[in-house]
Amino acid sequence: MAHLLLIYISMAWAIGCPTIALWLMDRVLVVDDNRDLGELTSEILVEKGFKVNIAFDGETALKRIKQEPYDVMILDYGLSGISGLIVLKKTQQIRPNLRTIMISAFGDASTRLRAKELGAYAFIDKPFNIDGLVKVARKALKKGKGGID
Repeated sequence: MAHLLLIYISMAWAIGCPTIALWLMDRVLVVDDNRDLGELTSEILVEKGFKVNIAFDGETALKRIKQEPYDVMILDYGLSGISGLIVLKKTQQIRPNLRTIMISAFGDASTRLRAKELGAYAFIDKPFNIDGLVKVARKALKKGKGGID
């Protein structure tokens, strides 16, 4: 199925319909107050075929979630201002089907459990392997909401 989608996207670009190609791409919102990490993660996800937007704080993330239907959100637990867990909780009220991958340098067992209770699809420790993150994002897109690793 994924290969067929890539063929459709390539065909849309080839015939001069970039809007259709972008519409077919999986939409990811990266939320991290570390600008360098957020931008690097975004650039790599774009290279891997995702359409990506970035938010550097929880307020901006929630505004974007209200404006655009993302498929996956990669959300930092330790945001300044509104915490990642509060963003996750509010996101589940706004878009309950949005699959969220929580990332954190401070992921103890209680944090993971709380994220799972609030609806996180997965929890990945920082520093993370970008290929592993992409793999989890693709798995989330195939399976929908589900268990934390």
